[in-house]
Amino acid sequence: MNYKEIALALQAPFPNGTVQLSSSNKRQAHIPVQVYINRLEKEAGEHWSWSVIGEPTIVEADSAVIVRGELSILGAKRSGMGFSHYDRGKDIKNVSAFRNAVNAAESDAIRSACDKFLIGWSDLAPYRDCETDESIEINNRSEDIRETDVERVCQRCAKKLTDIDQLFLEVNRIKSPYCTEHVPKHLIKKI
Repeated sequence: MNYKEIALALQAPFPNGTVQLSSSNKRQAHIPVQVYINRLEKEAGEHWSWSVIGEPTIVEADSAVIVRGELSILGAKRSGMGFSHYDRGKDIKNVSAFRNAVNAAESDAIRSACDKFLIGWSDLAPYRDCETDESIEINNRSEDIRETDVERVCQRCAKKLTDIDQLFLEVNRIKSPYCTEHVPKHLIKKI
């Protein structure tokens, strides 16, 4: 099998019922990480690998953890970043809750990396802005497979975006590359 054959198999639509909707917002949808891993195992077999990059980043002010990793399929690599909140509570010894948050952030990072390989795009398109964007060919992607990731820089100050910058953009669904310092206020979602 070559890369394009594996990529096309990975990008095939998932069975009906795979996409899970958020209980609070029906426009927010995701595919469980187990489904992605099952697809990777089935279609890429021993030709894929996942590795966590560095230690989890802990943002104590927000009780959050960030995990970054890299998905490799036949030498093509995509990075992913995941985010999860943890409940510290009054008892600082709540290790299992923190461990669960790290695992959830890693699962989110795997989903993020799979998204960069275009896996699940056809299933998630109805819940994303790209559904009506004619420049994105969701059903016919064989020619659009990227071989390398491109370093993103802030379009205002030209500084390389950090993991925190990229996570902030992803959480706020901001497509344009800005560092957190230069994101226009009208693009930031109100919670």
